[in-house]
Amino acid sequence: MLVEVIGFGLAGACVALRLQERGVEVRVVDDGKPGSTVVAAGLVNPVAGRNFEPSRDVRAAWEDALAFYQDLDESLWHAMPIKRRWLGEKDRKKFEKKRGVVDWWIDEVDDEGVTWKRGGWLETRRFLEVARGRFVENGGAFSDESGEAGERIWCAGAAGLVREDFAELPHRCAKGEILTVRVPGWGEERILTGGGWLIPLGDDLYRVGATYDWDGLETGPSASGRERVEKILRGFTSLRFEVVDHVAGVRPIIHRSEPVTRFQEGKGWMLNGLGSKGVIFAPAVSRDLVEKVVSEAGQRG
Repeated sequence: MLVEVIGFGLAGACVALRLQERGVEVRVVDDGKPGSTVVAAGLVNPVAGRNFEPSRDVRAAWEDALAFYQDLDESLWHAMPIKRRWLGEKDRKKFEKKRGVVDWWIDEVDDEGVTWKRGGWLETRRFLEVARGRFVENGGAFSDESGEAGERIWCAGAAGLVREDFAELPHRCAKGEILTVRVPGWGEERILTGGGWLIPLGDDLYRVGATYDWDGLETGPSASGRERVEKILRGFTSLRFEVVDHVAGVRPIIHRSEPVTRFQEGKGWMLNGLGSKGVIFAPAVSRDLVEKVVSEAGQRG
């Protein structure tokens, strides 16, 4: 059986490698246009958001994802504590009500905020390079156009959602803008969250974000976006900084930033909607989807 994977961002790379794990012949069709994975921060924050509500099955998904990334290249993953600052007394009281639910992730709680353990960030751009190398090494092929295939799995990200590749699949794709800044002498070594996020990259460099815009998805980096991200940074430090990079990408969001798999007659399978927690969920969801595709193909064969 030959399976064609459409797209080679985070979702497509995971699906292609999972298929190869099952001994399936794979061809990737990719137009080479950079998607959100290329500019993504790769932040792994299992208890994100204002309500201290972990995503469903996030613990199992992250344990699976960590093993997957480390098998590819251990240097892709940077483990770091995450300091989630209080956004006021009401925010802290909300945390106390949810404390039992998030206990597995808590390192310490103090007057500044709660520190989550098992957080960090994945080098997403380099992940794609390493995944491509592994895929080709295992006999995978790339093509810029579709051909004959026994099955197709569409992993087209935000572009596919905007094009409406699959029927009756409303999306909430959002553009996000991110800055890379230099803050000489700061020395912050934790990921900071609360009203935005900041990731230490080393050598006085930090990645900061991010905006959420539901209009103008294809407009790229903007002056207003830069201004909003700089405001986020000032919430973390009053030190002087220099902006060294400014990027924008579109998050593929369908429902609550939860991944969606679907089959459509005459089209094939789809994995999309990874959203802002894609790094955590992509390996597990792609594995489950591949098992379903291989199993159903075997039943038909």
